[in-house]
Amino acid sequence: MLVRVQKIRRHRDDGPTAVPADPEDPPPFEGPVYPPREDTFLLLPFARVAPGTRFLEVGAGSGLAALAAARAGARVVATDLNPFALRRLQHRAAAEGLSVDPVRTDLARGLGRFDRIVANPPYLPTRPGERDPDRWQNLALDGGPDGCRVFARLADELGEHLGPGGSAFVVVSSLQQADALSRIRAGWESRGGGVAVVDARVLEGERLEVWQFRPAPR
Repeated sequence: MLVRVQKIRRHRDDGPTAVPADPEDPPPFEGPVYPPREDTFLLLPFARVAPGTRFLEVGAGSGLAALAAARAGARVVATDLNPFALRRLQHRAAAEGLSVDPVRTDLARGLGRFDRIVANPPYLPTRPGERDPDRWQNLALDGGPDGCRVFARLADELGEHLGPGGSAFVVVSSLQQADALSRIRAGWESRGGGVAVVDARVLEGERLEVWQFRPAPR
C-alpha cells in the first residue's frame, strides 16, 4: 500500500519550505505533547467533513481532529510549533495510510485558505512568573495574563485563511477573562463576520465552548 505523508515543513520569512523528514524513522517521543483531553474531544464533531474539504488544524498537538478529517478524505494541513507533536502526528498518519501535511509554523502563518479550520489555542491565564519551565508544555497551556493572547492573534488572522463559505471552530474557556473574549468577538463582528456558540461542556469549575467563526460575505 502506498502511504502518502508530506514532509514536515517549517515556515521561514520567505515562506514554508521542506525539511528532511522520513516517516519510516521512529518518532522522537522524548518531547512532551499536549494529550487529548475534554477540550480536544469537543472539536472532533467539526472534523467530520466531506471528501476533498480543505481542512486545517491549528496548534494540532496530538492531531486527533486532523486525523479524523483525513480519514474522511479531507485535504489536511496540521500546524504546530512543537516539532515532537508534528513528528508523532506524521508517524501516526503514515501508520494509517493517511494524507496529512504537518507544518511547523506560528498559527497559520504562510498558509493559504481553507474550508474548515479548527483550533484549541492555549487558554490558561498565565503571568510571566507562572510559566511552565518546559517550553513545549508552556506552549500548549500559556494563554497570557487574560488567557486570550493566542486566541486574539488567531481571530485577527482567521479572515486571511478562510475560503468562501468556510468556517472556523475554536475552543473557548470560562477561565479566560470575559471582557477579553467580548473584545475578540466584537472585533470579528465589526468586520462583518458572524460568531455563534455551537457546542459546550461543563466541567468542574469550568465551562468549555466551541465558537464558530464565519467570515463576512464577499
